[in-house]
Order: sequence, then C-alpha cells, then structure tokens
Amino acid sequence: MHNRRNFLKLSAGAAIGGMAAALPSTSLAKECQAIKWDESHDVIIVGSGFAGLSAALNTKRQGIKSVLVLEKMQVIGGNSAINGGWLAIPKNPIQLAQGIEDDSPEELVKDQIISGRGMQNETALRQIANRALDAYELCIGTGVKFRDGFNIQVGGHNKARAIRTQHGSGGDITTKLYEAGVREGVEYRLQHYIEDFIMDGQEIVGVKVRKNYRFPDITTGSTIYIRANKAVILANGGFARNMKLREMVDPSLDPTLDCTNALGATGEVTLTAMAHGALPVHMNLIQTGHWGSPDEGGFGWSNALLSIGWHQGAAISVLNGKRFMDERADRKTCSEAIMKNRYPDNSPAYPVVLFNYEKYKDDDRVVRALRDKMAWKLDSLDEIASKFNIPAAELKRSINEYNGHVNARKDPLFNRKMDTAEVLTGPFVVSRIWPKVHYCMGGLKTDLAARVIDGRSMSPIKKLYAIGEVTGGIHGEARLSSTSCLECLAMGIVVSETIKSDAQA
Repeated sequence: MHNRRNFLKLSAGAAIGGMAAALPSTSLAKECQAIKWDESHDVIIVGSGFAGLSAALNTKRQGIKSVLVLEKMQVIGGNSAINGGWLAIPKNPIQLAQGIEDDSPEELVKDQIISGRGMQNETALRQIANRALDAYELCIGTGVKFRDGFNIQVGGHNKARAIRTQHGSGGDITTKLYEAGVREGVEYRLQHYIEDFIMDGQEIVGVKVRKNYRFPDITTGSTIYIRANKAVILANGGFARNMKLREMVDPSLDPTLDCTNALGATGEVTLTAMAHGALPVHMNLIQTGHWGSPDEGGFGWSNALLSIGWHQGAAISVLNGKRFMDERADRKTCSEAIMKNRYPDNSPAYPVVLFNYEKYKDDDRVVRALRDKMAWKLDSLDEIASKFNIPAAELKRSINEYNGHVNARKDPLFNRKMDTAEVLTGPFVVSRIWPKVHYCMGGLKTDLAARVIDGRSMSPIKKLYAIGEVTGGIHGEARLSSTSCLECLAMGIVVSETIKSDAQA
C-alpha cells in the first residue's frame, strides 16, 4: 500500500557497501528528496535464520497484525539452515530420561562464564538460559523432530545437555518455524536487500530496500521504501564472510582459513546500523570452529563426524604422532591447539582424529564421511602412519598410552573427561582437522530487552531491536557449542515481548 509522503532524511547507510559505513558518525549524513512510502507494516524483520524466524512467529503471536520478514538471499534460513542442528537445553526431556537431574540453567551459565573468559554478559546469558525450555517448546510446538534418546555432553559443557535435530541440520528447525509463520500470517520475501535505514532523529521509521536483488550484484533490482509502524528487528547474523571487515577488526585472524558460513554472511546491515549511531562491541572476537576439515568446503559433515571423534577417539599430531590437546575442551582452546601444528614453512600440518570403525560403521555420520572422502577407513596404525606421514613408532606409543588412560578413566596429560572414551583397537575411521572461521561474538550492543543502544546517547534507538549473531557482548571471548540456536530462539521470544510492551507504553 502507499502511505502519505513523509519528509525525512536518508543517512550514511546509503553507502552501505563501503567501509565508511563502519564509522557511526552523523557527519556522513546527506539529504535526499521526499520519501514516498510504498507500503507499511507493523514489524519488519531483517534476516530469516533462527532469530528472525523465531521473532516473526512470536511477534505474530503477541497480536501484532502485520509482520514482514526480509531476506536478501534466494532461500529462507541463512546460516541457521546449514548449521549442525544442536541445541543446549538444561532439563530437556531426553536429559531427564537419561537420569541427569542435576542440571539447570545456572549450570549452563557457569560453563559459559568459563568460556567467556571474563568478557561475557552474565545477566544476558542467564536470561537466555532461563528461556531454554521455552525455546525447546517453540520447536516441539511447530513440529521439529529431535533424535530419539540423543542428548550428549559437547565441548566446554559440564553436563550432557545438547540435543540434535532428526537430520542433523538446522534446516529441520528453520523449515518448521517458517511453515508455522506462513500458517499464522507472517509474510516472507526473498531477495530484498536493506540499502539504508530511514530515521527521524533517534527513531527508525522505515527501511530503504532493493527488491529483486540478486546476490552479490548491488545494481540488480529496484528500490522501494517500507514504513515500520512499531519496530524493525535486525536478525541478519554475523559478518564472517566479509573478508575486508574481518581483516580490519582482527588482523591476527589467518586470512587463509575457510569459513563455515553461508555466502550472504557479510554484515552490511550491521554496518548500516553503526552508521546511524548503533554501538558496536567485541567486533574483533571472531570464533573458529575446531571441527573443520580441510577435505571439504564450508560447514560440511566434519562437525557431525567429530561428535563421535571428540568423545570416543583421539586427536594426533602428524608432526610427532602425539596427542596435543583435551579433545573435549571449548572451541577456542581446541582451535588454538590445532593451529599450532605447522611445518617449518608455517603451512598447516593437519592433525588427524581417529576412532573405532566397527561400532559406528552404520552410523550415518560415518557413512556420509567415507562416501564423501573427507574421512578414511584404515585397518591399522601402520596404515594411518603411512597415509599421513606420521612417525609410526610414536603413534603406536601414543595410542597405547591413550588406551591406558581410557581404562583408568583419567587423562593425566590434558585432564580430558574420559567417561565416553573408548579403547582404540582398529580398524579406524580417520579424518583430518583444521579450524574454520565460524561465529562473530561481536556486533551491536543491546539492552536485555533487545533494544539497540545508540553509542552517542547510550540510550536505545527507538523502535530498533537486534537479536542473534548480529548482537555483540553476550558470549565474551568464546561461545560454547550448541548455544547459538538457543540464543536466537530464546531472544526471538524476548524481543516479541519487548515490542508488545514498548508499543503499549
């Protein structure tokens, strides 16, 4: 629909593709002709991953009439659709059925405080953890299926609380949330790229959008203006695919590292928010996933395969045939240990992870990995040594020592928890590992209710909200596995409550 003309100013976000947009300064503002609104909606949500889909559905359920989701790519789901489908839920039904009754939201927060290394927002983490069962019920209520009886302890967690979707993919969740949104009246549009925010002082009133955009060509499509009556929610994810921005905020990050993210994870909307005054935090904290494989591109299957390898197997350096880390530590600890494995010319000396084949030969994670040739079935330690040029005698000594630690249920070398470790006898499943850039801990600063903070006034930008990976300062220096999905789903609930409350104020 067309609304009356509104005489407003377009600001620096119009230069969204340039790095100048990273500088939140009103001095970049420039005037534009009068804006004629092409249409109007109560709530506009930018991004269609876990956070955006949760926010859309829950906002609709709060009684908001018109909810519009804008996705710049050609498919719904973003990074969420290709992630591993892990969800950390204290007190989940599978956990309780396993007899684990001493877990709680507070136990999860304790683990996150350790991984955050003093830079986490403890209050925000506690809020998310306390909404974990709400996030789980949201999934169940929309038809998401989780693996029967599957609840394990993943890296950095002190309890088994990680459940996984039926097909081991976040797409199991994004599909169901999307379908529920369609049924309940949410409108979704693909190939809609946010060119700029339309501001009235310290209030967002709409967005300038390029519809029919074809990534990555910014000249495609045509411009429309959409008014937001009650809220704009940013759920556009991180910027791990933006190599120029990555290099600027963290020059120490190895630029040769592969990335698990979808190609659209480039962060332009984040930069636009910053150009309009939104306060950025922790932008230099970019996490690598220690389960990456150099033998496949992108996210791949290695994450799934190593959910066996980290628990039942061992990681070995090809340089000396020795173990070199606690395989069940958090992502940052493991990634740093893995990347120390280098040849004299500083090129990667990809370590290997091995576990027994027979027990897992019919497991879909193993079947897929062997099929796709990112793992190998090898019958003996001599075969492993020969294939990967590992000192055979030292490899045998290390595995013999490891087996002793398994039997003793104690790891004096790295203090790994050995409750799931198995004696390695062969034949073996063997894969190579090398971290991949995975998650941005930095982003826009928000209050606990998801309101975006203006760095000039240190108060919320009216009607502008952000949830999920686009936000920063929550996890601190490292994020624990299986907590991103939880955060996105839970904050989608929180932001819907905030918008209803703010609209009534």
